[in-house]
Amino acid sequence: MGGSSMLIVFTSYLFCLKILLIVTAVLILLSNIDDAFIDVYYIFNRIRRRFFFHKRIRSFKARDLMRRPEQNFAIMIPTWCEANVIGDMIRNSCHSYQYEKYHIFVGVYPNDHKTRAAIEQLIPLFPQVHLSLVSHDGPTSKADCLNHIHRDIIDFEHRRHLCFAGFVLHDAEDIVHPLELKLYNHLIPRKDMIQIPVIPLERPWYDLTGGHYQDEFAENHIKELVARESLTGHVPSAGVGTALSRRAMTLLAAPPHIVPFDTDNLTEDYDLSLRLRQYGLNLIFARFPAGRGSIIATREFFPNTMRSVIRQKSRWLMGIAFQGFRRQKWQGSFALKYVLLRDRKGIITAQLSLLAYFILVNILLVWLAEALMPQSYRYPPLVRQGEWLVPLLWANFAFLVNRGLHRIWFTYRTYGLLAGLFSVPRQLWGNILNGVASLRAILLYSTHLIRGTPLVWDKTDHAFPDHTQLKSFRQKLGDLLVHQDYINARDLKNALRHQKKTGMPLGQMLLQNGYITPRQLQDTLRLQDLRHDHPG
Repeated sequence: MGGSSMLIVFTSYLFCLKILLIVTAVLILLSNIDDAFIDVYYIFNRIRRRFFFHKRIRSFKARDLMRRPEQNFAIMIPTWCEANVIGDMIRNSCHSYQYEKYHIFVGVYPNDHKTRAAIEQLIPLFPQVHLSLVSHDGPTSKADCLNHIHRDIIDFEHRRHLCFAGFVLHDAEDIVHPLELKLYNHLIPRKDMIQIPVIPLERPWYDLTGGHYQDEFAENHIKELVARESLTGHVPSAGVGTALSRRAMTLLAAPPHIVPFDTDNLTEDYDLSLRLRQYGLNLIFARFPAGRGSIIATREFFPNTMRSVIRQKSRWLMGIAFQGFRRQKWQGSFALKYVLLRDRKGIITAQLSLLAYFILVNILLVWLAEALMPQSYRYPPLVRQGEWLVPLLWANFAFLVNRGLHRIWFTYRTYGLLAGLFSVPRQLWGNILNGVASLRAILLYSTHLIRGTPLVWDKTDHAFPDHTQLKSFRQKLGDLLVHQDYINARDLKNALRHQKKTGMPLGQMLLQNGYITPRQLQDTLRLQDLRHDHPG
């Protein structure tokens, strides 16, 4: 091929690149405007609630949770090959819960011998733990496992002559909050689905793959879900830290569904929340403070290898974008249709990020070639000064800076300043992970449609913190005293200020100043040790 032919080919390539730049920039601008609307709405809603809502309605306190009589709760944990984490998770949950009337049902497949053995070892130690054996070998789907657990719960109710007021969803790697069931107990049956925040456990600063979950969940569970709930009344279930009222579970299992969880959907949790909204039930996202700088939330380690992240996120995208559209279409009000569009656009915006990176790399390569060969042919620039594309790109750049600042702020609120600053490089890397996951989702779902290949439970490997790491979640003595209504928040604040000056142990100082009795201190210390200083 001659030099003139090469020139024609490369010029044609740059022309196609210019078209791709225009299309990508326009679509990214539309997505940015959408994101900016949620930003503005979130700020407006915060102002409205602070200056109008909270003046009219008293928000409930931790002591309100402790005073309410306990209802029965069933905790549902589906598993497949979770022998390395399920034992620690169950032990920590049973020792952590400040609640008495609950039972834990763990779904296990007959061919998952190690997980079954791990559960059977725990049953003599914790009578509230029960093995729910699936009727066939696995894996099938998470929904199928949950349906078998639900069936066994109903049988358990008949045998024990009790009735569960709520059903709680958790995974085998979750760290539960001690007051979680108290919160659900306070809200059910007035609310039919409660979702508490999910907080990824912090990874080292250099772990961009595992750490990017921190930033995404921080922004999503501080801003996005709060705005969505206010805008539509709909809250998507995260599949963990979710509580369902008995009314909700009954409706989910009513004809034509028969079983509560949709086995044809990889994101059965997302699907069930939309079905509950169709029934007109009350869904709530509950961010409840539980002490100094803490909220009631579910914490867990998320994957930190590329393969695991891509597998997990492609499953989410298939369930939400493809299966969600196939089964739910565009239901509900205009506002709900809008948030469904936001959910489903992820399969496209992830591709746009990859295209933007591709275009940027091409521009940099052309600049580099011209710098290294100044006497060679000078190609026309992709963006000419003064054309309409220039303000479009500047607008996208301004939105990009805004997105970065939002990500830094919300990550800082959850994890601190250093994590907030590192959210910027994590976001750049996270865009690549999301883009590759969306490509995999498109490939798998296309193969499913064309060849009929079944979509199975493509679960990721899980990890659970060791005993030393769990100590960081130990409830502080002062918070326990406040939760039990032995002292109030003002007393604790004054005591902590005095403690800084004297260095005296908090319990001893509260005793000397007459805030608490020796019996109250002794009971609280025993509760603190019982809940957290258990052997792993």
